[in-house]
Amino acid sequence: MNVHDKANLVLSSLEKGETLKNIRSGLDLSENEWVRVSAEVYRLHLEQAREKRTKDEAAPNVACTSNEEVVGILRLNEVLSNVALCLPPESTMADYRKLKDLVAGDTLDENILLPALEEIAMAPRMRALQQKGRFEALPIFKGCAAIIEAGVVSYYRENYISAYLTLVPVVEGVILRWLGYSGQGGKPSFKQVKRFIANSYRRQPCPGNPLFHEIYVTVADKLLTEHLFKPSGDGEAHANFNRHLAAHLLNDSQFGTKENCVRLCLLLDVMSELYIYEMYCQDPRFYLSGEEVQLKCEAYIQASMDRAGFCTPERKLLIKKNANKAMETDASKAGVANG
Repeated sequence: MNVHDKANLVLSSLEKGETLKNIRSGLDLSENEWVRVSAEVYRLHLEQAREKRTKDEAAPNVACTSNEEVVGILRLNEVLSNVALCLPPESTMADYRKLKDLVAGDTLDENILLPALEEIAMAPRMRALQQKGRFEALPIFKGCAAIIEAGVVSYYRENYISAYLTLVPVVEGVILRWLGYSGQGGKPSFKQVKRFIANSYRRQPCPGNPLFHEIYVTVADKLLTEHLFKPSGDGEAHANFNRHLAAHLLNDSQFGTKENCVRLCLLLDVMSELYIYEMYCQDPRFYLSGEEVQLKCEAYIQASMDRAGFCTPERKLLIKKNANKAMETDASKAGVANG
């Protein structure tokens, strides 16, 4: 059998309820063969999903995101990912259209774009839903849930340096848990961690919600490989959104910014979305009580309101100092450019 025939066999076996492990064992595929076969299975799975979506679009009384809109979201994420951003998974179609309009011009204005993304992703209620319904509920996030919450609270208090440095290691920690590493034995290589999202089809060639899986696996891989996990020898990451810079303090560049905290939360949200698609989990957010969400939401609002009088230690010690340092850095770079 050629790759296409094997892929069709895998696809039909999965549809019959057979496990991926048994299917691979029965076909006796080497790892290199499985890479090619699973990639073809994923392609066929996407093709089936697009065909079904076309039928749904034509059916009366069926509301769905059209194939054209799915392509539009892919294109929007392609543009946003150039500046280490993405469409939040929790976005509505109204949010998508608004963001699409914001990037329709010749230049990408992050001063306009980032507040729009922050309004969606960093709203206290949304962070409460993500914390209770994703990070405290999904196995790969549970061990990091308190760390994520500490970072979010620091964000609301405007301690962006602490928020960023708290959240940065969570991304790799979650991937290591997803890989099954428990701290014992040989640790997966950094290359395995870096390419983990891109290799999703090898673990699950038939994910749930495949069209949106493709959207978010594509952008998550770019956020990791071209930004957060970009090797320092390959040049500067956009807006210094780079774990290596933060881990080793390679220079005086400002990385602990509000904008980069938003970027980290977006990435973690996307990873939680991909986990649900890959593992066929029920979304725990749908089973939360209103009271659970409200209590956490109120705590986040309180953390945000604590700074309202502009007399917090963060406001006195960090905000002005960071702004001045950023101005000095910009002036220094301008001097080098003009020299």
